[in-house]
Amino acid sequence: MQPDPLRDLTELVQRHTAQWYRVALRIVLDHGTAQDVVQDACVKMWSHWTSFRGEAQRSTWAHRIVVNEALSARRRSAVRSTVDPEVLEGIPESPYFEADAALKALYAAVAQLPEQQRLVFQFRYFDELPYAEIAQILGTSEGGLKANYHHAVAKIKKTMVGLNFDLIAES
Repeated sequence: MQPDPLRDLTELVQRHTAQWYRVALRIVLDHGTAQDVVQDACVKMWSHWTSFRGEAQRSTWAHRIVVNEALSARRRSAVRSTVDPEVLEGIPESPYFEADAALKALYAAVAQLPEQQRLVFQFRYFDELPYAEIAQILGTSEGGLKANYHHAVAKIKKTMVGLNFDLIAES
């Protein structure tokens, strides 16, 4: 039976679109731009589907395309290190539990990291990807990724420790 590239791509897109959107959103920090990134990435996947060399899994290859598209979109954007309030809209407010404030602070701290540290932290912490897969996606060494992750965690801890969420909840 002859492989059907359209069916194969459709299956890949159906399985991974939500994940790709979350990755793109964490990079570009804007819902509309993240949707555009995923759409542009899917077009690029389709146009390069037959030139896939098989050096990685198709899902890793596709993930890398999404990341590259998101990074390109972010570089084209005038705003690079601010957090779009809409990105944080999905975090419910609660008068009983201040985790919503902590999560907003975490996202704000992550947004302030240098690009490479932010990407490594997001892939490792939020997506729980192994270093080997992150290295394939970003085209870098595992050792460098581990160092970037360590520095990102240290910076985020420093930011988070300085916050007193009990005071936030009382106000």
